[in-house]
Amino acid sequence: MVHFCTIKNKSGNFKFMSRDQKRDAVLDAAAAVYARDRSASMQQIAASAGISRTTLVRHFPTREDLVAALIDRVLNDATAVLDQAQLEDGGLEEGLACLTEHFRTLGQVWGVGYGLGYGWSHIETLLSDLAARVETINARLVAFFERGQQAGLFRQDLPAAWMTGAFQGLCETTSDLIDDESMGKRQGPEFLISIFLKGASV
Repeated sequence: MVHFCTIKNKSGNFKFMSRDQKRDAVLDAAAAVYARDRSASMQQIAASAGISRTTLVRHFPTREDLVAALIDRVLNDATAVLDQAQLEDGGLEEGLACLTEHFRTLGQVWGVGYGLGYGWSHIETLLSDLAARVETINARLVAFFERGQQAGLFRQDLPAAWMTGAFQGLCETTSDLIDDESMGKRQGPEFLISIFLKGASV
């Protein structure tokens, strides 16, 4: 399933927005539409944004340009979450709480392109620095879990890379459960942290 975070634009009429605001508004519309239908056309995106297809094409000439911008924003948002969590030198429990609170932002990093029908090699043609940025995000998370292991917060008998992968997977799963209405939005962070730290035990 495709997950995107959106930035609510409060400027109102598209006509009076700045160029950056217009870009964000279009990306928000695209995110909402692709979350429901990953094969949606540019015309559907334009209609959702309340603009003509011609106007949409002025900002994003092709679907691939639009997808590239969405993925770029996903990576920027995820990096901002890691910065906010102060992974390198902040409190471990506070950092984990921050990561958990922003599970949707983190969960979309590893599957957003695939969810829209693009393979990794194709996505790299859209964003040349994709691999390096994803690897940086991953490495920062691994280092955080290693720091937590050294401090006794996390188990030491499991590789930090495994913990990172498990956490990422739970972020995606939690988003899926919420989108399927199997879980309420407010339950997400609590569910994620409980399963991650305690598993399925009573």
